[in-house]
Amino acid sequence: MDDIVKNGTDGPVYRGPIAHLRALRPKQWVKNGLLFLPILFAINQVWSLNNLEPIPGLLLRLVTLFLAFCLVSSSVYLFNDLLDREADRRHPTKRHRPIASGSVTVPIAIVLMLILGLGGLSVMFYLDWVLGGIGILYIGINVAYSWGAKKAVLVDIIMVVSGYVIRAGAGAVAVGVVPSSWLYMVTAAGAMFIVLGRRYAEVRLSGKDAEQQRSVLRSYTGPFISQLLSISATAALVSYTLYAVEAKNLPANQTMLLTVPFVVFGLFRYLYLLNTSPEAEYPERLVTRDAPFLTAVLGWIVAVILVLVLNS
Repeated sequence: MDDIVKNGTDGPVYRGPIAHLRALRPKQWVKNGLLFLPILFAINQVWSLNNLEPIPGLLLRLVTLFLAFCLVSSSVYLFNDLLDREADRRHPTKRHRPIASGSVTVPIAIVLMLILGLGGLSVMFYLDWVLGGIGILYIGINVAYSWGAKKAVLVDIIMVVSGYVIRAGAGAVAVGVVPSSWLYMVTAAGAMFIVLGRRYAEVRLSGKDAEQQRSVLRSYTGPFISQLLSISATAALVSYTLYAVEAKNLPANQTMLLTVPFVVFGLFRYLYLLNTSPEAEYPERLVTRDAPFLTAVLGWIVAVILVLVLNS
């Protein structure tokens, strides 16, 4: 059987190994990149520019944890898609998901879910029992979300944001530092902006069919979602600016403020994409395909490195 079978004008239907891979949502794995964020916050704590010897070992642990989180998160996505398969069939794009389209059967999806979940948790416990506990917490929150919490206005947002914060906290444990308040503040504010942006885009793109595609969207229509998005964008910018000024492990001359313009451009560019892009409800696509946004991210990385090097 062909891996891709054309289905008229309705788009491609994937079969075989490709369908099983797509069911894992590998494009979502980019979120697990947050695991690497704490290594930046840990400068002058577990490593410094004058002592780079710990870096290879830290990166190895983070890469291993990243792979484990990919397994666990894919297990969660499978669970969610199993529960949502009927609703997804009414969505213009989600109906092409492997489980909703029938390309991956329910029994196979359940087996994959269990193998990936147990495999990822095993690796986490091997690295550190605390990481194993974090993995169980992450799965528990997502099971509750998929099971019904996603239908409660605001509660759904908070639970999705918690997944980002959990990743950042896990990364801090992996590199051997106590998660700082700044790590949590910046991650939570940025994640809130991204998640609310997705809800905003879903409402904009779905129009009158919003409630049919996701029942909670009826609570995010009108000015309410726009107000939440504006507040979250402000919170993200303020929290990062305060981090650049107040964090004790950064240069005392506050030159980290030079990185703020890149954050401002990134936030504004993301807002622009939310209002114009036909793929705005998929943040992982926006942040990996838009050249100006990627340029801002690269510029931020270069600016951070230069500030740290010149002040070492």
